[in-house]
Amino acid sequence: MNQDLRVVKTKRTLQTAFIQLLQEKTLDKITVSELCRSSGITRRTFYLHYQNVTKYVEEIIESLLNELEQSMRRTTDYRLTTNGRLDPRMIYLFEHVYNNKEFYHIIFSRNSSFAYYEMFYKRIKVLVRNSMETMDFIDEINDFEVSYQANAILGIIMEWYYGGFEKSIDEMNHILMSVLKRYRVF
Repeated sequence: MNQDLRVVKTKRTLQTAFIQLLQEKTLDKITVSELCRSSGITRRTFYLHYQNVTKYVEEIIESLLNELEQSMRRTTDYRLTTNGRLDPRMIYLFEHVYNNKEFYHIIFSRNSSFAYYEMFYKRIKVLVRNSMETMDFIDEINDFEVSYQANAILGIIMEWYYGGFEKSIDEMNHILMSVLKRYRVF
């Protein structure tokens, strides 16, 4: 279903202002008033769509996680067509993270709420479990294995984030492949 173009434009304008404010201050210091002033929208318009800044951030993260899920599904779908083999060029995870790095700052910043990281971690766990079940690697999947894999992926993403995204997407794909091969994940 198509959204009203005014709503799309308002959300895009808010997003731009929010990213700018994030570069100037920590998330917990951003107020509705500042966000509205920076974006040029009224507080009434903001409250028409969001309850507060926290709810706004949660919507951004949920949207980000949905996109992450799509990128990871593309990789799993590719693996299904190649009998489980994986080519580094078919890993879309790092492309997604890099293209949305301003928003990943919300999740990985040392000043961010742990709740945002936890949302991300829980979604990664679901995606890892689904991928393991789809690929049918092992007969019985337990929560510890899923948690281990999810934390490995998160650790690689976080290391890249804290390193300022210096490595290219292609290099990150090869690093993940190397880790997966080393631990015989595929």
